[in-house]
Amino acid sequence: FTVNFTITNLQYSSSLRNPYSSKFTATRRVLTALLDQLFKKTSIHSVYTGCKMMAFRPAETIEDTGVDAVCTYKTDSAASQFDQVIVYREVSNKTNGITNLGIYSLDQESLYINGKVYMSFTFCNKFCAFVVAASPAPPLAKEGHFTVNFTVTNLLYTSALGNPNSKKFIATRKTLTYLVDPLLQKSSIGPAYIGCKVMAFRSKKDRDDTGVDAICSYRDEPSDPKFNRVIVYHELSNMTNGVTKLGHYSLNSQSLYVNGNETTSRHYSLSTTQSPGPIIEQFTLNFTITNLRFTTDLGTPNSAKFSSTEKIMQHYIDSLLQKSSIGPYFIGCKVTGFRSVRNRDNTGVDTICSYGNSSEVPKFDQAKVYQELRNMTNGITKLGIYNLDNKSLYINGYNEPLERSSLGITAAPSPTSRHFTLNFTLTNLQYTADLDAPSSHKFISTVKVINYYIDALFKSSSISSAYTGCKAMRFRSGRERDDTHVDAVCSYKSNVSLARFDREKVYHELSTMTNGVTKLGHYSLEKNSLYVNDTPITRKPVLTEAPAKLGYRLSFRIVNENLTNPDSQSSEYKAAVESINNKMNQLYRQSNLRDHFLNCSITRLRTGSIVVDCKCFFQPEPSINRAVVERAFQDGTSNTTGLWLGSSYQLQGFSVDSLELAIEAETYKTPLKSGKENLRLSFRISNLPYSPELQDSRSQMYQVNKKKIEKELDVFRTSSLKDYFAGCSVESFGPVHGKAYTNVASVCKFILDTFSGTSQKQEVYEELKRLTHRFTQLGPSYELEEQSLVVEGYSPLKTDEQESERSKLQFWAIILICIFTLLGFILLLLLCFLIVFCLRRKSHLYQVQQGMYGVYFPHLNTR
Repeated sequence: FTVNFTITNLQYSSSLRNPYSSKFTATRRVLTALLDQLFKKTSIHSVYTGCKMMAFRPAETIEDTGVDAVCTYKTDSAASQFDQVIVYREVSNKTNGITNLGIYSLDQESLYINGKVYMSFTFCNKFCAFVVAASPAPPLAKEGHFTVNFTVTNLLYTSALGNPNSKKFIATRKTLTYLVDPLLQKSSIGPAYIGCKVMAFRSKKDRDDTGVDAICSYRDEPSDPKFNRVIVYHELSNMTNGVTKLGHYSLNSQSLYVNGNETTSRHYSLSTTQSPGPIIEQFTLNFTITNLRFTTDLGTPNSAKFSSTEKIMQHYIDSLLQKSSIGPYFIGCKVTGFRSVRNRDNTGVDTICSYGNSSEVPKFDQAKVYQELRNMTNGITKLGIYNLDNKSLYINGYNEPLERSSLGITAAPSPTSRHFTLNFTLTNLQYTADLDAPSSHKFISTVKVINYYIDALFKSSSISSAYTGCKAMRFRSGRERDDTHVDAVCSYKSNVSLARFDREKVYHELSTMTNGVTKLGHYSLEKNSLYVNDTPITRKPVLTEAPAKLGYRLSFRIVNENLTNPDSQSSEYKAAVESINNKMNQLYRQSNLRDHFLNCSITRLRTGSIVVDCKCFFQPEPSINRAVVERAFQDGTSNTTGLWLGSSYQLQGFSVDSLELAIEAETYKTPLKSGKENLRLSFRISNLPYSPELQDSRSQMYQVNKKKIEKELDVFRTSSLKDYFAGCSVESFGPVHGKAYTNVASVCKFILDTFSGTSQKQEVYEELKRLTHRFTQLGPSYELEEQSLVVEGYSPLKTDEQESERSKLQFWAIILICIFTLLGFILLLLLCFLIVFCLRRKSHLYQVQQGMYGVYFPHLNTR
């Protein structure tokens, strides 16, 4: 059973919200000891086993602290039965009229046992003590409750009305209590009426109106007027001018509910005798989720994660209890908190559920409800997308051992509802803060559109006969908020006679119906973002299989348009793809192949005058071949001025090639001739000082940097090469001679497809250079040496240097030749000069005379 009260001399602080804080632990220990001492002196002392503090919460004033506890006792026919009225009175007496609990002071009106509050005895402490001494104590006055709900149309709902501690909430609650009290005091239950308390305000009609939920109390004694829901409804209707006016507030005439039911005169007559309306009863529901890790966000009631998880839990729990034996009387459940279990690996869930209870309603049987929930959760193992600890389910503290047999049921089992998750990314829906607010107009409208598109797909799938519906649960931000991730939960009925859910088959069907995970209605999808039940379907290799489609690859150049931004996520790129794609599909739909044509899709655009790569698919037909497809394209683009695609794009040259296996587009199986090429990338990081630790693959420094660099190299997935990129792996780190930099050696894998027909090394180099801002920044963490990138030995800088070196060697060779030639010429001149000089010097040593027989030298005369 639950115990709730408010301590007035313990100021609430954020540390009381954290179950791991020292203050939370110390306060929990003290209060547990005080409650144990208290209940061991009550009528249930023989069966009482203990209390556990579930949470501390802020009360109406910051000086007070609310306490929520769950206490347990053993059910035994021989032991005294648990009577919450008697226990309430005993606790009240032993706390001096709900004023003191050990060292703590209590709010007199704050005690609740199992969600119910009874008459306070503080007004007669001394008198009651005298009566008890003089005579047997009279029985405690029994108290009844009923709910009142209505909608105020001239009160705009704001977030402040959703916060019980805000000034606006408190002021509006006081005003409405002041207006409702006189009405019920004038009604047929006026003499027995105790009071009403506004519990919550709700948003209605997209926050234009405000819904009001209140719980009212009255004495339920034989001598008091009997509560008749129908009569009270009509009295309130008359006193509010047909449910239109409450003081200065305007009401929605169809919004008044008394005890959860709307009553109209055509359904009931005032003279009809009615039995007392049902009162609200509550029970606790606790279980543990094994595939939801506990985080601090789940311990914070106002966090986005708490709110989204709470909504999912309520959706699952409500659907189960509505199918149980208390379904017709079930009102709803509220998650009171999430707890850490097994050192935060698992998450415990605590909820309080409500149902209407009266003489006409069967008595709440916790054992029966336990069995029903166990059957509907596959032996306490599954709750929608969550896995459960099969020993963790408790109903009002009731739990059964695993070996206990279930209720005997001979009837054939009815279909049970099962769930699976669906995740994908929208590339043309920019994420905004509105998509994180479930009550915003944008969130609501986007959910409706997404649900409409998804429903249409599943109703055409293999599980259409068992499919019951999908709901988009939340939206998440994608890359720098340009994209939006969608998380949805879908349901289907599981039965032998119905279609069996095959995750892989459903994935392929969705892939085909969305044009290879590219289109969902007017939304564009990221090709690799589709997940069914948290798992993407990998491409399986095909050994021998006839193609389900005929596929052809078309390439052509558009000469009258330029593409300035090759980023596939840019608006210019997307607009060009969509326009060209539409015109290609229109061309073949108007051609003589229209009866067999399936679709065309643009696989890639390249910069400059736009070079287009496109794939077109046709139904298998002997008459269709590459020449026929080429002729149809030429006929559709030819006119008197050249080749034109539509009226917008002038073409220059085109080619058509056959695809090996067009089945790839439909089933995502790898073509027979496709493969992967490894390209080695080497570059230097200037802000990562080299350390010998980077060479030890077991060191933390190595592992951290390897993981971060591989993640940053995934930038290729946002590039024009994303359809061919498979992934990168860092192989080693090394030093840089003369610098404190670190050299990184990595291998990147690319699928050999149309990509293989181009210069891969140069294209990868240019793409990475663009993605890293001229190779200066790799992600937010790493700064790069600008001229250090080498792709499989290729670097334009390296090539230029080599060519420059070659040209420099030729230049100096020419200069040297010229110099040596000049030197040779100078030496030749010097040699000639020396010869002449020597001859002239020697000429004066000889006398030459002319004789009758010619010239002769007289100094040689021997005479």
